[in-house]
Amino acid sequence: MGVDDVSIIGVGKDIYNSYLDQMVDGRILPWVEDVQANDYPVWTDYGAVQRSTYIFNRDGELIHGFDITTYDPNEPDDYISLVNLILDYRAENGPAVHRIPEDTTSVQGAIEWSSDGDIVLISPGTYFEQINYLSKNITIASFSFLSVNSSFVTETILDGENSGSVVTIDGGQDQSAILIGLTIQNGDDDEAGGGIFIQNASPTIDRNIIRNNHAGSCGGAGGGIVILDESFPHLFGNEIYNNDVSGVCDCVCYFGGGIYVDTTSFPILGGSIPAGNSFYGNYADYGMQLFRDHSEDTTGWTPILAHHSSFESCPPNFTGDVYPENGWDLENCHTLLGNESDPEFLPDDIVLYQNYPNPFNPSTTIEFDIDIGIESTTSLQIFDISGRMVETLVSQDLKPGNYKFKWNGSVHPSGLYFIKLLTKDHVEIKKAILVK
Repeated sequence: MGVDDVSIIGVGKDIYNSYLDQMVDGRILPWVEDVQANDYPVWTDYGAVQRSTYIFNRDGELIHGFDITTYDPNEPDDYISLVNLILDYRAENGPAVHRIPEDTTSVQGAIEWSSDGDIVLISPGTYFEQINYLSKNITIASFSFLSVNSSFVTETILDGENSGSVVTIDGGQDQSAILIGLTIQNGDDDEAGGGIFIQNASPTIDRNIIRNNHAGSCGGAGGGIVILDESFPHLFGNEIYNNDVSGVCDCVCYFGGGIYVDTTSFPILGGSIPAGNSFYGNYADYGMQLFRDHSEDTTGWTPILAHHSSFESCPPNFTGDVYPENGWDLENCHTLLGNESDPEFLPDDIVLYQNYPNPFNPSTTIEFDIDIGIESTTSLQIFDISGRMVETLVSQDLKPGNYKFKWNGSVHPSGLYFIKLLTKDHVEIKKAILVK
C-alpha cells in the first residue's frame, strides 16, 4: 500500500523541529508536549496518551482514533485487523483494495470488480476455485504482501480441486499484474499449466508455493507453470514442488514438470539469493524441473536467466531435471540444503530411513541405524527449506543399534523439511513434507 491508500495516518511535527512542511498536502498538525510524560509529545487536543493512534482525512480532520497498545504486530490476527482498519478509512482516490472474505467470498468475483492497479487482498484460508486475471493488471496477494510473516503464504491457499488450471493469466498483462504470497495447489489440465497458465502475458509471480498440480492426458506440458506465446514473466522466490506432467499415452511426450517454456517466450527466473526459485520433486519425461522447447538447431541460443535457483543437487542433472542444458543459465545455483562442509557419507556405517508417515501432520517417526563399531556422538536435526536448523531431536553419544524418534511439527508451518543424521565422520539426509 502507498500514501494514496489511506486518508492520513496521524502524523505530527516533532517538538525539536521548527517546522516540517508538506506532511499532509502542506498542512502541519500542531504537536505539543504531553504533561504526563516529558519528552514524549502527543496531541493533547484529543486527550491523547502514549500509543494513542489517529487517522485523519486529507483536510486534517480526525475520523478515527484508538489505542494501539493491545495490538501485537507479530500476531497474525492482530496484524490483519490493523490492516483492515486502515483500509476501512482509506482514501477514495487511491487504488481499490477488494478484501477476501470481507468484501466478497469469491476471489474471481473480486477480480471482476477490479480495475487496473487494484489489489485483491486475501485473508488466510483455503479457497476452492480457479481464477482468471481477465486482461487486467491487478495484484492478487495474501497478507505476506505487506508483512514479513511467511506463514501467510502457507495458510492462504487457492485449491483448484483438480478441475483446470488454478490461475490463468492470458490477456496481454505486463509486470504490474502480480501474484504474490499464495499457495497454488491441486490444479489439473489435460494439456498445459496445471498450477499457473501464462499465455501472451508478462506478469510477476512472486514468493508463491506451487505444488501438487498436474498437466497432461495424451501429452502435456508444465505441471506447475506453463509459459506460452511471447510471454516474458518474472518469477521470483517461488517454491515449486511435487507437480507432474503425465498421462494415458505411452509416449515420450510429457515435458516440464515444474516449468515449461515454449520457443517464443523468455521469462526471468530469480537473479539473486532472495529472488531465487526452488525446484524439487517435480516429474516429466524431460525437464522434470525446467523444460524449454526448442528447434533442432540451438546454436547461438540465448539461455534463459535462472540464477540462484535451488535444486536437490547443484548443478542439477541435465536431461533429467533441466532440459536442454544450453537453454538455461543456472549460474550460482544452490542445493536445497548445502552440505559442502559435511563429512563424507558412507552408507554402510549409518542408515537413515525415510520418515513415516510422509507427508505428515503433525507428527512423524524418524528411524535410523548406527553400525560404526564404537560409541559415537550423534546429532539428529531438522532444517527448513532455507537451510535454517529449526529443531534438534538428539545430540548425544549413542551406541551402535536401531533408534526411533518422533518429531512433532505442530509449531512449524507447512512445507519441505530436511532430516539430517550426523556423526563424527558421516552424514545422511532425508526429505519430510509437513502438510497442515
